[in-house]
Amino acid sequence: MIFRVAAALIFTAVGAVIGFSLTDRLRSAKKSCNSVEHLLRRSIYIIGIRREDVYGLCRNLKGDVNLKCLKFLQKLPYEYRTGEDFHTIWRESLDSEKNICSEEKEILYRFGEILGRSDSVSQISQINGFLKELEQLSELRRQELLKKGRLYQGAGVLFGIMAGILVL
Repeated sequence: MIFRVAAALIFTAVGAVIGFSLTDRLRSAKKSCNSVEHLLRRSIYIIGIRREDVYGLCRNLKGDVNLKCLKFLQKLPYEYRTGEDFHTIWRESLDSEKNICSEEKEILYRFGEILGRSDSVSQISQINGFLKELEQLSELRRQELLKKGRLYQGAGVLFGIMAGILVL
């Protein structure tokens, strides 16, 4: 009987852990969305006010502590090297990033394509368009976290309790 009670408690705990880990995944998606938004806002400042080129942008983004969770930035070059294509390096480093959702990655792919291809005013205009898309995506992530987060936690605990009852 003691083993059954212990197993029931273990199943309940496992269900709770699963529910909370699914909620944590939603939190992580929201955090990465916020980081991408910060990256775009910071890029507007660096391109528009400081008039940096793509390599200056990379240096500044790598040094930003608020962007530490975007690991792909560390793979970007500091300066131009003969024969390399910045846009290819951007895509390859972004492909290696696992912590960004596909929607945010798509925006970052398009952002990388416009870098250095036109004057700063045109780049800023396009970045502002990306920011509008990202704001909608951020609101979607927030709503998912509010709705599904509680659902996952409650369902995880409930399924754990049900499994525990079945063991008893």
